Amino acid sequence: MNDLQLEMKFTGDPGRNRLRDTINAGEFTLLIESRSPAKDLDLAVGSERLAELEKCILAITGIPASLAVLDGGNSAEYWRAAEFVGALDPEERDRHLFYFGGRNTTASEMRQLTSLALSAGARNLVAVSGEAAAGEGLADTRRHHFFESRRMLSYWNAEREVPPTLFTGCAVNPFQYTAPSLFSQYANLIRKLHSGAQFVVTQAGWDMLKLQSLCWYLRSRAFYQPLIARLILLTPERVERILGGQEPGVTISKDFQRILDQELRFSRSQFEAAQWRRLELQAAGCRLLGFSGVQVSGANTPARIATVADRITSALQEFKNFNEWLEAYNSYQARAEMAPLSTSFYLYDRALLRAFPESPLKMNVPDPIEVTWGERFRYRLRHFLFPHADQQGASERQWLKRIFAGCGGCDRCRLVQCEFICPDHCPKHLANGPCGGIRPDGSCEIAGVGECIFRRQYRLADWRQHVLNWEDRVVPPGRTDEPGDANVPEIKTNR
Repeated sequence: MNDLQLEMKFTGDPGRNRLRDTINAGEFTLLIESRSPAKDLDLAVGSERLAELEKCILAITGIPASLAVLDGGNSAEYWRAAEFVGALDPEERDRHLFYFGGRNTTASEMRQLTSLALSAGARNLVAVSGEAAAGEGLADTRRHHFFESRRMLSYWNAEREVPPTLFTGCAVNPFQYTAPSLFSQYANLIRKLHSGAQFVVTQAGWDMLKLQSLCWYLRSRAFYQPLIARLILLTPERVERILGGQEPGVTISKDFQRILDQELRFSRSQFEAAQWRRLELQAAGCRLLGFSGVQVSGANTPARIATVADRITSALQEFKNFNEWLEAYNSYQARAEMAPLSTSFYLYDRALLRAFPESPLKMNVPDPIEVTWGERFRYRLRHFLFPHADQQGASERQWLKRIFAGCGGCDRCRLVQCEFICPDHCPKHLANGPCGGIRPDGSCEIAGVGECIFRRQYRLADWRQHVLNWEDRVVPPGRTDEPGDANVPEIKTNR
């Protein structure tokens, strides 16, 4: 993929986007998640299987339904989602959602994949930076290039040749239980929204309090983009994968694990019935909390797709009132402590007692965040040595930066924008915020790396009382030597 020009001949009506119009009209939408086919399948066979799933989704009548195709860029074993847009009905492609993963993707490849998807009729794209492979170490992760999701959004929303109906989204992990982890996730989300994201998809989780807090927080900041909650229909095998760390960013608390074990102890059918009811309650709760839809993972056969649609449609009819839903939710689900930590931070008091916040909305103030003497000393030293590093050539004072800031030799110095913590320390070389794989204790998803660098940046910004300034910075990439990199624009925030 070395052609840097978009040559698009659009399939379908370029002025139509039914998924966007449905969501913007306030119709609660069901998205059925499917990963792009594995490469052990021929492209034609993989296309046929995806087309069969689409037929099942198009047959759903009780609720607006679409397909959400996850990108296989995180693994060499899967095709890319953009390669399968053409497998779907040409008249229906504007109603489906396609993910773009940043792992193993250069700037020129991202442009080519975008051109391929849009030319085939895709109108709804979600940008994600990508995950590390299960069990992958630091050295292995650093061998892969990660194209940051914020930069994808910047490109999609700046390119003049894309159709005006393009609907671009981003992801966030709201299931964070310490203040530095939560606020650094929110800061990264704000940067994505500034870069043009028009809707938000959450990471999967079971804590409705966290979903409600995300909704309230964005409204308090005057962001009204539609929210879609990702839900997982659990199986015993899926639970084992999550507990084994094979799905970064998805966590099951010990209390919730005990309940799942009890449900499985009776029989597998009892376990499955419990998961169906849990899915119903989550979906209905999301609608009542103000979400625009749900994206369901685990419905990977025609029969399960039909059952998911029937169950969620029934749940939406069953629960028209928030208080009725809350009573059912409390009696079924709230006996489980969803927080994976013994002491957990929640942004709002008395959340989930009401659907909408009281005015004025008051956020909880976290306990004072400890910034060690060593962190303060290193910040002051680096600030003294490199106060204008971002305005100088990257090679200037390079050895001093390597010694005192651990810099690895970026093409563009960003120390000043990053609280003097070089973003190149991130195993994925992300610059604008944490990925969705951060662990509950604040450590990187890559074993042995330690604390996520964006938590450290947040702590220093909080210590300096500059959190909002830190949040509003858009940090450029550190390397510009990859093919096509210069053709991807950098968009500054409006603030």
